[in-house]
Amino acid sequence: MNRSALGLSLALMLGCAAAAAARPGGRTTTPESTGKSPAISAISVNGVADIDPAKAFGSREPVLVLEVFSDFQCPMCKEFYERTLTRLMKDYVTGMSPCKVYIVHRDFMWPYHAYSPLAASYSRAAAHIGKCAEVEAALFANQQKWESSGDVRGTVAAALSPAEMKKVERLVESRSLEPLIERDQQLGWALPVRGTPTLVIHTRDGHAYPVTGTLSYDLLRSFIDELLRHS
Repeated sequence: MNRSALGLSLALMLGCAAAAAARPGGRTTTPESTGKSPAISAISVNGVADIDPAKAFGSREPVLVLEVFSDFQCPMCKEFYERTLTRLMKDYVTGMSPCKVYIVHRDFMWPYHAYSPLAASYSRAAAHIGKCAEVEAALFANQQKWESSGDVRGTVAAALSPAEMKKVERLVESRSLEPLIERDQQLGWALPVRGTPTLVIHTRDGHAYPVTGTLSYDLLRSFIDELLRHS
């Protein structure tokens, strides 16, 4: 399949997803900088910069880089995580040898989701103690509960040991990882992200294919497989 055909396939995919991707509220201004330096250096993979390796999975010498812009309080992001992202991880990261994909989580928080920033902070801190998967799963699985109660901390604590939770809380309280979250948000505005979840598929030769909204996993997998075969 040539680039034109791939582009047509993507256009059809975007057409299917566009209606589901609408979000109220529109774009807001970019948050002010915290002025702090990240506690860990970001990396670049295949020309995709500002990656927090604690929030990325797979090969660092991949054929494709998949950026996922997501909001923990977004219902469609929960659906994408449970129905699509977990399958992408299984099929292209843990289940593929050699691994040809690098999946990058980007925090992108809508201003009308009151608890998204706190959820992002706890998730980022958990990632930096090696507990990213456990906490992301807990936050999405219990989304309605903590959205109603505001008890993000309790949701995270239930997924960790007391010792792990102490480490996470120290990181959250220090705010040392906030610049990494802030940078994800800035990258999303620059793209621009118009709805969550947004998946951006990057090839080695610099092409980028954005896909917004929930999408049939079979259709997405077919497109990824075509890119892998022709990259």
